[in-house]
Amino acid sequence: HVDKFMELAGRLRIPELGFSWDDKTKLAVFSNAETSSDDEQELKEDLKQKKKKLNATERREQERQEEREIRQREEALMSNRAPNSIDQFDRLILSSPDSSLVWLQYMAHHLQATEIDKARAVAKRAIKTINFREENERLNVWNAWLNLESRYGNVEFLNDVFREAVRTNDAYKVYMHMLTIHADAGRKIELEKLIDTVISKFKQDPQTWIDCGAALLKIGMKEKSRQIMQRALQSLPVSQHVNLLVRFANLENKLGDKERAQTLFENILSSYPKRIDVWSCYIDCLIKSNDIDLARKVLEQACVQTLSPRKMKILFMKFINFEEKYGTSEAVNRVRQMATDYMEKHK
Repeated sequence: HVDKFMELAGRLRIPELGFSWDDKTKLAVFSNAETSSDDEQELKEDLKQKKKKLNATERREQERQEEREIRQREEALMSNRAPNSIDQFDRLILSSPDSSLVWLQYMAHHLQATEIDKARAVAKRAIKTINFREENERLNVWNAWLNLESRYGNVEFLNDVFREAVRTNDAYKVYMHMLTIHADAGRKIELEKLIDTVISKFKQDPQTWIDCGAALLKIGMKEKSRQIMQRALQSLPVSQHVNLLVRFANLENKLGDKERAQTLFENILSSYPKRIDVWSCYIDCLIKSNDIDLARKVLEQACVQTLSPRKMKILFMKFINFEEKYGTSEAVNRVRQMATDYMEKHK
């Protein structure tokens, strides 16, 4: 559970923090954070005084040294030398207050001891402490807190944190993370309700439909996912349909039915046979599924078309690379000859 808790969507960003706590949630740990913050400010002032006495080269070297020391402390967290006590974590936070890695390891430390309330308090303290400009670091903590409430708390706590996260962050990114949380937890009813909200708010973004479809497939709701694809085709402009269908085909191959994925690709290519990017995606999809013979058959189909020399060269190169990896030297030579014959014929 602790390892699963540590899985985060690190690409999410937070524009600004606007979180406030009532008196009941101002735990003693916050007063410690304030003291730590004061100590840190004094340390920064001392460093500023020292830097004034250094020349530019010396200042740059000192800054680089400080950065190296911070990196070393963070790397230590991922090694056998990671802190294993509250005092050690608090000292590390003093030196790296904006590192979400430190805070998440601190939370995991409490979770390993089944100290859920203490882990929750660390999350609150982290959000209060991390500089508001460190958007990724803040959001990593928010995601971890949502994961914590999903796995160790209850639905009421989870919804409270979710509402606050939506209010104080990029709402779209928080919603997308919540889709994954509900899918991972197997909450079908909650997932469907959330999808309705997400689509009503963000239906013009193709990624919204993809993420909703993926969440439904992950939880085993295949027909619902296919309904989402049809709704997406009705909502998005025609210019986006091919890319959307390709992405849903890849989702089916990964999370749904491989036969369904193949049917989608075949339907796309019957309407858009000149789209070599779709041919390439289809072949890659088959290779990932270890359908090598079928991938070879599709490459054969692609390479008997009459397209521009530039496009055919790309297809032949893909076929040659494929045979070099999965075929024989005779197969490679055969494809090379096919390419030569085509180029000679269409000079």
